[in-house]
This record gives sequence, structure tokens and C-alpha cells, in this order.
Amino acid sequence: MNRPIFIILIGYIIGILWGLYLKISIVFFYIILLILYYISNISKFKKKKFFHYIKILIKFNVLSLIIISSLISNIIIKFQTKKYQNLYHDGEELKIQVEIIDNKKEKQYYNRYKIKVLSSKHKDTYLYMTTKKNLEYGEILEIQGNFSEPSEARNYKGFNYKEYLKTLKIYGTIRAEQVKKIDIHKGILYYTNKLHLKIKDNLEKTYNSNTMPIVLGVLLGDTSEIDEETREDFSQSSISHVLAVSGLHVSYIIYLSEKSTQGIFGQRKSRIIEILILFIYMAITGFSISVIRSVIMATLMCTAFLVYRKSDTLNNISISAIIILFMNPYNLFSTSFQFTYAGTIGVVFFRPIVEDFIMNIKIKSPCLKEKYTNFCIKHNSFVEEIAVAISAQFMTMPIIITKYNFISLSFIVTNILVGIIIGPLVIGGIIQILVTFLSLKIGTEIAKVVQIPITALSLISKIGTKFPITNFKVITPDTWQIIIYYFIIYIIYYRHKIKKIQKYSFNQKIILKISKYVYSKRKIIIRVFTIILISSIIIKKIPGDLKIYFVDVGQGDCCLIETPKHQKILIDGGGQKNFDIGKNTLLPYLFNRKILEIDYCIISHFDQDHCGGILYILEQIKVKNVIIGKQYEDSTNYNKFKEIVKKQNLNVKIVEAGMRINIEKNLYFDVLWPDSQKMISDNAINNNSLVCKLNYNKFSMLFTGDIEEIAEKEIVSKYENNISILKSTILKTAHHGSKTSSIEKILDVVKPQYAFIGVGENNTFGHPSNITIENLEKRKIKIYRTDKMGEICIKITKRAIININTKLNTS
Repeated sequence: MNRPIFIILIGYIIGILWGLYLKISIVFFYIILLILYYISNISKFKKKKFFHYIKILIKFNVLSLIIISSLISNIIIKFQTKKYQNLYHDGEELKIQVEIIDNKKEKQYYNRYKIKVLSSKHKDTYLYMTTKKNLEYGEILEIQGNFSEPSEARNYKGFNYKEYLKTLKIYGTIRAEQVKKIDIHKGILYYTNKLHLKIKDNLEKTYNSNTMPIVLGVLLGDTSEIDEETREDFSQSSISHVLAVSGLHVSYIIYLSEKSTQGIFGQRKSRIIEILILFIYMAITGFSISVIRSVIMATLMCTAFLVYRKSDTLNNISISAIIILFMNPYNLFSTSFQFTYAGTIGVVFFRPIVEDFIMNIKIKSPCLKEKYTNFCIKHNSFVEEIAVAISAQFMTMPIIITKYNFISLSFIVTNILVGIIIGPLVIGGIIQILVTFLSLKIGTEIAKVVQIPITALSLISKIGTKFPITNFKVITPDTWQIIIYYFIIYIIYYRHKIKKIQKYSFNQKIILKISKYVYSKRKIIIRVFTIILISSIIIKKIPGDLKIYFVDVGQGDCCLIETPKHQKILIDGGGQKNFDIGKNTLLPYLFNRKILEIDYCIISHFDQDHCGGILYILEQIKVKNVIIGKQYEDSTNYNKFKEIVKKQNLNVKIVEAGMRINIEKNLYFDVLWPDSQKMISDNAINNNSLVCKLNYNKFSMLFTGDIEEIAEKEIVSKYENNISILKSTILKTAHHGSKTSSIEKILDVVKPQYAFIGVGENNTFGHPSNITIENLEKRKIKIYRTDKMGEICIKITKRAIININTKLNTS
């Protein structure tokens, strides 16, 4: 067994995944492995190919390592999960002693600190603490306040804050009402943090305000000062990795350390100094996963040199991953963990394949082929840069698509340009930091030179976003699609590797035979995939059930409708002043639902909490039709809407009471309000909201925008001779259940079975009103509300059989 550490890593990951996703004991997995091993060793099965392969692949020592490592990780993850469940409860009042272990993060209304619990119960547990006080790293405090559990995903595949905090080993937040300073702990980390703050202070003094945040990000991995627009530019240009301290930075630190110490102390002592410097750098940069991985791998390489052993890259990768996962098993799901290891594996193992492909591109003309080959040989470093960019991108692409829903084809150009300037930038930046400690004046002069590549880096990030033709928005892939992708990558890698081997092992022969067989049947495989693709398109055309998704957008309304013929209708999109709902919630939600195009977009009115998210969507994806009600007055949002319509050349239809919007057979909207003859001047935007009724066979749903009592009375009066037109199966409760809406008269004529309320958790408006809730309950109308239930999913069959599910378990 060549690499037992790699086998241990596989077993460790299996144990984590089994513990989190499978309810049955992992012993069941061990029984299956042992049965297969036992059968493969019975004489009458030995000659059968399948069991012969099993015997080769599942050797006893491999089996033992997988069982032991998976058992350890399974026990750890089970313990961690139980600890999360039995720690503190939401709303529980705590009085505990803690230590601040991070610098303050300034939020809009408070400061946030990461703290470690020192009290005997739940000792060494990590929490966030919020307070208005200014506190220091290392301070020991006695605090009192209420514990708040982190929120879970509130929509389909939505952001799960609770799971995210688990990757940081943080259990929740305590809102500290009383803070008493007791002492200050001045350990090693206290002084490395002081050093970090001093470096940051020097950078602020020596660089201008435009370049300082980027310098801070590139050299220390601290992106807290970088604005949102710059972050997005780096991300869309596929160069955001330079803002995370990684192997690139570590390699330059090693280079500088060797050059400055090797001549004085010799090679062996120089390696020891390098290790010490790397651990100090890791502490200064805040122990991010990427820098921990890089430092561990570099330390293992230096240690191998000190003990006269050959360093093995795969073993180094495996050891670093095991250490990081042992520290916190939930790191497996950290974006940082996934990016750093996928990128490293791509560069280390896939780069030679890409280089080989570039060097051996088939060119028919012998003359051109010779010139091309000579160019590649002469400019080998240039070929390497391209190979590094492509290999890293190939390995991280599924992660990028899953997390950010876009593909950038400009990554080759941007990463080649970054490759040219990143060396001088990092080396120059580190020298500048060191010199500034000695002389601020000289440090300022060096900073002027370092600002040149920093400005160039910023320019490259802008260039990458200027070519929209190279940037594609994509839907979120399924897990099975990602698995197939990486399986193909592995087959390509292994086939390329064993091509160069003279004598194959039995395992290698198996892989080679499989890859050869797959390649020989490529035409059949392409046909099968084509049939599957065509079949999936045909299946999508087959009419299904009507699906309505009442999306949780906080304090606002948003509803996505998928018709039986798979048309997509979006009604309102939520919106907040200090949080971009469209960008951070609604667009990712649509991508998760595999939607890149909206057939109808209906805006009830132009209050921010209804149209904010919609306005963003109109600029980002294709919208075939936009429907709005007749407007009584202009507003900032309405004017912005008109600008977007003009810019995007959107098809807009303005409707009013009495009109019908036909969507497809047996499915249409009746427009009930506003009425151009009876426009309401009192709170005009709300009371002239577009009120429409969705009709599908015997099912109906009334959408009411933010109308209030005055509009509800007008609507009841208008349809008093045709009151049945208001009767609906589901009522979208007006104005988030406000006391000024949902009067008893409207409830009596609509007679809904269900009432849906789009409302923000712990909102400051007091929505929904107790009066509204009482009126609904008095009529035995079943209430669904997004603040308590998250997203509400409704499925309606042709026979009007209704099935309702909610994202959050309210039992």
C-alpha cells in the first residue's frame, strides 16, 4: 500500500458524510465491506472476475484503515451534532465568563466579537457576541444576555446560516446586555494579533485609500475593508483566489526566507527558520483554512528535507486535510476548504495533462506544427501559466457554479495577467511591511512602487467584467452531475498517468481497461446522453401539476408560480433598504429552481418590499412579459423601473380592473383592482396595488398586494353584484397581515380555506397584527406565514387536490 494516509483520508470523509446524512449506523457499512471481502476470498468465487476485482481493490489493510478512520470521524461528528443540539436554547438567558479571540467587526447598529466560553459548563465553546461596547482582543469578560440560535435555510437550497457557522465552529450569538471586564489574557496569539494590527496600521499610513484594502487582502487575506463592488469584480474575473492567503503566498515567503537565511545559517537551520516564520504568518493571517493547508504542506516538505526523506505531494495534501477535518469535521462543507483543495489538486495533478495537451495540439501543416512546438518550448513558463489557470479552473468549476451560478471564460486571460504581476506584488509587499517597521518614510516610498502592480491587479479585475459575452449565468447543478464531472476528470487523469508506465499493476490494468472500453463506446455513450437530454426536454413539456412557491424574502412578498405547462410566473420580489434581496436571495433561489427565464413578471406596486428584488431580476435574466397595474403617482422605484424597461427593451403590459390575463388552457388571472375610475389618493401606492385572482380549474388564489381597509371596501362594493368572483381557495393576506387590512368584510366574501402571510421574522412593524390573526382563526382559516414556516410550497392537481409543505418544521 503506497499511500496509507490517502486511504485514511477517504475513510475519514466517509465517516463524516455517513454521520451527517444517513440515519442508520455506520456498522451497516462495515458489514457490507466485510461480506464482500469474505466472499471474494471463498475459493469458488475467486475465479469470477467481479469478486477477483473486489479482492484486489478491497485488501485487508485497506479495509482496516477505512474502518478505523471512518469510525473515528463518525464518532466525532455524532458528538459534535449532539453538542449543537444540547448546547443553549434560543432565547435562553446566559451569564457566562468569556474571552475575546478576534478583533471587532463593526456592523450597522453594534460591534460583533468572536468569543470563547471559559465557564465550566460548555467550556471552550465558540460564540458570537454582539454589543455596542468597544472591546479588545484577549479581554476576559463576564457577560449576561440572551442566546440566539442561528437561522437555517428558509427557502429551497437557500443559505443556511446555522450550517455556515458550524464551519467556523460557532454555535450561535449572545446579545450581551451587561459586559463586565475582568482581566486580559496576553498569550502568544494576543501578541501575533497585535502584530497584525500594527501591520494593518502601517499599511493604512503608507498606501492610499484605494489600494490599501486590496493590499490588505492580498498580503494578509483580510478582505473586511474591500467594498462589495470590488469583491464582485474579482469574483467575476476568476481572480478572487489572490485575496485568500494560500500556497502562492507561502511559496514566496519560503523564497524570501531561503534567500535571507540560507547563506548565514545553512540549508538545514534555514528550513527550521522557515517553519517558524510560516507558523507566525499563519497566526497573523487569522488561521484561514487555505493558509493552514499551505503551511502544513510546506512544513511537511521542510521536515522531509530535514530527515532526508522524499516529500510526497498526495500524502502532504492528505495529512493537511485530515488535520483540518479533525479540528472541525464541518470544514468539509466550507467553501474555503473546497476551493483550496480542489485548486491544489488541479494544479498538482491535472496541470501536466493540460501542458501535454497544449504542447501536442494537432496541427496538420508540418511547418506550422514545428513553429508552434518551438514557440511552446521557448515560452515554457507562458505555457505553464495557461496550464495552471485551466487546471485550477477545471477542478473548481463545479464549486464556482454551485456557489455563484456563473462561468467566466475570461479566466485564462485574467489569470495569465495576474501571474505576471502577483510575484512582484507579494514579494514587494512583504518587503514593504518589513521595512516599514524600521522606517515609515522608506516604507512609504516602497509602497509607491508596490501600488503599481496593485493598480494593475485592480484593472485586471475590471477588464474581466467588461466582456459579458465570456460570462454566463448558469443554474445550480445537482449532486449527481458534480459526481459524474469529477469521475470523468479522474478517468482522464488516470489514463494519462498510466500511459507513461511501462509495466502496469493489476489496479492500473483495470482502470486502463475501463477507460479504453468507455472510449471505444464513446459514440454509443454520446447517443445515450443525447436520448436522455431529448427525453428530459420532452418530459418537461408534459403537463404536470400547478406549483406555487411562496418565497421567504423577509419583510416582503414574493411568489413563484410554475404552471402545468412549465411556464414561470413571478409575482413581486421582496426588498429591503440595507440588504439586496434580489441579488442575495431571489436570483440564487431561481437558479436553485433551475430557472434562467421568467415568462411573466407581475409587480403589484412599487413599494420597496414588493418590487426591490424584482427590479434586480429584470436586469439579470430574461423576462418575456412584465405586468403592472395602472399607476396613480410616480415614485423613485417606478422611475427606476421605467429606466430598466427602456434599457432592457422589456415588454410591459399595464392592466386594470376588468381585464383578464390568459396564461394557458384553464389557467388565467382576473384583474380586480385598480380601477382607473376609482383611483384612491390616500396612501396611493398601497391602495392602488394590483389585485388579481389566479384561476386554475376549481382552484383559485387571490393576490392583494398592500391594499388597506379603504381599498378592500371599494373592491367589495365594486363586485357586490358578482361577489363570487372574489371567492378564493387561498388568500394572500394584504399588507403582511397589517391591522389596517384584511377587514372582516373582505374575509367573509373571499371565504378562503388558507391564508398566506409574507412577513419578516421579528419585524419592527408588528406584522401580522393580532387582530388579523384572530379574524382568520375565528373563521377557521388555516394560516401559513413565512416568518415561522419559511418558504411555503403548494402543489395543486387538475382535480384541485391541494398539498402544502413548508420549509421549516413548526411542530
